[in-house]
Amino acid sequence: MTSVDALRKQARKVETDLDLKLVQYSRLDGGDEGSSSSAPKRPEKSSAVLQREIEQLLRQLGEVNDSMSRHTSTATGGAASTMHVLQRHREILHDFTQEFHKTRQNLQRSDERQQLLSSVRQDIREHRSNEQRATDALLRERNAIAGSARLADDAIGQATAMRESLLNQRGVFDGMGGKLMQLSAVAPQMNALIGKISIRKKRDKLILGAVIGVCTTLLLLYAFG
Repeated sequence: MTSVDALRKQARKVETDLDLKLVQYSRLDGGDEGSSSSAPKRPEKSSAVLQREIEQLLRQLGEVNDSMSRHTSTATGGAASTMHVLQRHREILHDFTQEFHKTRQNLQRSDERQQLLSSVRQDIREHRSNEQRATDALLRERNAIAGSARLADDAIGQATAMRESLLNQRGVFDGMGGKLMQLSAVAPQMNALIGKISIRKKRDKLILGAVIGVCTTLLLLYAFG
């Protein structure tokens, strides 16, 4: 096996490894795009590890192609076919490089999108938290106002009851005053009536005494006559 054949075999092995790594790398991009509500899941290896491995394989493939180009330029036979194979390996390297750059850009955009979404979710959580605190403050203020209103209603109710009680007491006092005035108006008539009754009792006593005296005198006259 010539050195060119060995380089071809080495180039095909590196290309196979690159193809597998790029497939894994592209899956990372698909995993990021399919996850919108949670953090992206890396299927096998992290993006940074795969990126370093792919970059190393790309450099290795480029070095193999350069070595193949040097051997091709010094080879005496089959130069045309060797140049064709070398050109094909260079095209494969170019395609792999373009695919790697494209996937890396997609991953970077996906990471930026995830960071933006995370920032937005954090802002939403903070906004909701601020709204909740404001709502709690409003509820506390509302409860305080409601408590003050209840106290005011109780005070008004007590004042109304006290006013009604005072009005009732005033009515009672007014009634008592009227009765006292009536009694004071009737008192002279009662005094006159009592005086007449006393005079009549004295007169009756005198008449009774006179009757008793006459009867006693008549009995004595009859007894000793």
